[in-house]
Amino acid sequence: MKTLFALALTAISTLFGGSVRIFNDSPYLLKAEVIASDGGSKGKMSINPQQQITWQDSSSGTNVWSQTPYTVIFTCKDGKQFGVLSGVQQGATVTALSSSGDRYCQPDKKKDDKSNSQNQQQTSPFTPTNPFEDQAPGSVGPPDPSQAPGDPIWGPPS
Repeated sequence: MKTLFALALTAISTLFGGSVRIFNDSPYLLKAEVIASDGGSKGKMSINPQQQITWQDSSSGTNVWSQTPYTVIFTCKDGKQFGVLSGVQQGATVTALSSSGDRYCQPDKKKDDKSNSQNQQQTSPFTPTNPFEDQAPGSVGPPDPSQAPGDPIWGPPS
């Protein structure tokens, strides 16, 4: 019975030891790299915006415990550092926006160019016009109210 308990405990510690849940709560596609306390890279993964993954160390036993705490480095698609979280313990959950750093990525140039060209092609459904543009400056409108734009009944009651 003791042997079975020890075997189960070892299996459980291997399962849960050396894992970190990483949540990308930013609006950017990010890469996360897990670094062990000895400075060695333990793995890199790409995480879509608002997605979560669980990184798990492939090594097992006491070796996992000796390599904590971890550091998680988030980088943008262009390689710029988004943020860093250090002191991450095994089994922890980390979020990109809780990291230290700029926490900002440059938007894609292609997207910006496309959206700018779409904005230039679209016109506003409300195009303001000046109905009095042919009147003299300081004029309040045409002398005949029936020629004025808008509601012909506007004004004080007769």
